Amino acid sequence: MAKKKIDANNFWQVFKYAQIALWSFILLVVLFFVGVNYGLLGKMPDLKAIQNPHSEVSTTIYSSDYEVLGTYFIENRVEVSYDQLSPYLVKGLVATEDKRFYEHSGIDLKSLFRAVILTGLLRQDGGGGSTLSQQLAKNLFHDDFEKAGRIRRMMQKLKEWVLAAKLERTFTKEEIINLYLNTVEFGSLSYGIKTASFTYFYKDPKDLKPEEAALLIAIVNAPSYLNPKRHPERAIVRRNLVLDRMVESKIITAAEGDKLKKQEIKLNYHSPDYRTGLATHFREYLRQELQAWCDKNPKPDGSKWNIYEDGLRVFTTIDSRMQKYAEDAAADQLKLLQANFFKEWNGKEPWKFGQRAKPELLDKMMKQSERYKELKAAGKSEKEIEKVFNQKIPMTVFSYGGDKSNQLDTLMSPLDSLRYYLQIVQVGFMAADAKTGAIKAWVGGPNIRYFQNDHVKKTTKRQVGSTMKPLVYAAAIDKGYEPCTPIEYLPPKCNGIDASWNPAGSGKWQDGDIVPMQEGLWRSDNRITANIICGMVTPDELVDFARRTEIESPLEAVPALALGVSDISLYEMVGAYTCFANLGIYSKPYFITRIEDKDGNVLAKFGETHKEAISEKTAYVTTEMLKGVIQRGTAASIGSRFGLRMPLAGKTGTTQNNADAWFMCYTPELVVGAWVGFELPSVHFKSNASGAGATGAMPIAGEFLRKSFNDRSLGMKTTGFPTPSDSSIVVNFDCSNMPSPEDTLKKKLNPSSHGF
Repeated sequence: MAKKKIDANNFWQVFKYAQIALWSFILLVVLFFVGVNYGLLGKMPDLKAIQNPHSEVSTTIYSSDYEVLGTYFIENRVEVSYDQLSPYLVKGLVATEDKRFYEHSGIDLKSLFRAVILTGLLRQDGGGGSTLSQQLAKNLFHDDFEKAGRIRRMMQKLKEWVLAAKLERTFTKEEIINLYLNTVEFGSLSYGIKTASFTYFYKDPKDLKPEEAALLIAIVNAPSYLNPKRHPERAIVRRNLVLDRMVESKIITAAEGDKLKKQEIKLNYHSPDYRTGLATHFREYLRQELQAWCDKNPKPDGSKWNIYEDGLRVFTTIDSRMQKYAEDAAADQLKLLQANFFKEWNGKEPWKFGQRAKPELLDKMMKQSERYKELKAAGKSEKEIEKVFNQKIPMTVFSYGGDKSNQLDTLMSPLDSLRYYLQIVQVGFMAADAKTGAIKAWVGGPNIRYFQNDHVKKTTKRQVGSTMKPLVYAAAIDKGYEPCTPIEYLPPKCNGIDASWNPAGSGKWQDGDIVPMQEGLWRSDNRITANIICGMVTPDELVDFARRTEIESPLEAVPALALGVSDISLYEMVGAYTCFANLGIYSKPYFITRIEDKDGNVLAKFGETHKEAISEKTAYVTTEMLKGVIQRGTAASIGSRFGLRMPLAGKTGTTQNNADAWFMCYTPELVVGAWVGFELPSVHFKSNASGAGATGAMPIAGEFLRKSFNDRSLGMKTTGFPTPSDSSIVVNFDCSNMPSPEDTLKKKLNPSSHGF
């Protein structure tokens, strides 16, 4: 009996110590995790940081028709609320990644033990042990979890558990799912479900179909390895696994699952790379302007807005449909022009010919290149450098005849590459609302990946050629001359100018003919224009008139200014032509309507800016004369070629040696400007067949107008141009009573009687 009593006492004593040890262990574990929470294993984010994860939210650029044009980002992320998620996303995510999500409090012990035993000990596929809450903790603070080393990783895992528990206490299950989907990476520079839905399917998360939701859930597992654009076979296998989980959880039926698993992946892919998509040059210009706005307009706390992190929403005037029409029209025309250019020159170097010839251009470009400077710094001789520049190597070049991205793999020497890129045809195109100035389309060049120079913005300027002439004729109208004012077709006589200055005419008239002034504009005749600037409008008056239309570029007050020898930007020219379309009212081109923060609070609004620039009569008469250019002048082919039925006025322009081809035109609703040329003016077309305004630039505007007016969703109107409000203004455009050349022989006109 005594022995049994001793054994019982020993048992209870052992049990007592075991309990103490167990509770001590539990207490130590609790204290340990409390210590972890307070930084025992390193700094832990506080509750405020968890409630406001990822300050790095992309700035999103919207078109006027509310399409996403692009984003500015460090991590391309746009936040979305829970009610904007497809139920297939939410349920599919839980079914695949964390079946007991609604049952645990951050750590799923069953899944954890299964993972430890099967995966860790038995080396079998036991799945992961991390819950969605744990994965979210890792996603929110990934920088803390990417360090190498097993011990460090174990410490990070403990921190992850603490963060997961914190998340469960702080947020509802719906909020955790929403946070997770807003922070996880989906590959292709896409972070968060909003951006991923846009990138892969070009739609909002709430509109995702079951198979699309399954694919995005699948990608989360390994964004690079399972990228559906680069590795569709791998992505299909993982997507089908997600579909199986959705069937098991009764999200979709077995029949639906079987049907969907047989489908190929159908992407509507839109790369978030700033060098792809619509309006790339515009978006880069906008980025610079937005940065300047941020520098001048701080937050309420005094800090600066960050366009890469603060999730701004920028609403622009660009219409995505019209932008697409403009880019397509430009691409088709440039492809044709490039082929014609190479055929015309047949291997010759254009910069060695013409009045702006620069025979040394290629050698100069070579010596300015980074490759040359690096070789020179390495001590290479000129002979050694020449050998390097003439050695053919594999390279990818821009080509209008290349793949969908206009890229072509080829063998080419660095010197040949320089020679090749000098000869690539460039473009600038802009369309603005005539009444408001809102810019609807902006094409700064053929491809921003290869050509960063923007041929629209104010700082990029070229000679404008005959598109300057409407301002010359308008200045004459402003002084009281009429469309039928007779001009004797003779060499101009300009005070203080060499008598040999005699610009070539169009060839339509002979010396001594009497020509109505408006016909000189229709035919873009340089001699008639020269007579106007020499006897009717002084160069100084022309400069003043141009300033009234808000042309700010330097203008030299010389007679040749009337022929467009000054460099002016396309942006300025479009703005100037709004004065003609608006009965004398200048509408300043603008491209932002408002800026909001990520919560939709309006930070700034932008709108129309107008001023009375010229008289109603001057604008009206100039428009009527420019309608003649379209109906019977240098742009007469545009109507029949493109089937244009709307009222249209415009002017072609061509500079010396066909270096610049211009076309400016307007309807009562739109002002459109197109320029075609090369990066350097010493490179030029060989003939008018490609390099004239009517053949080089006009087709871009014509095709753009055709598509825009045929798109009923744009609601473009075909009503006539406005007329002066003063009914007493009467102008004669019928010049049939002008004296004939025979009459001129009988009766010499007194030049002073009509302004000479």
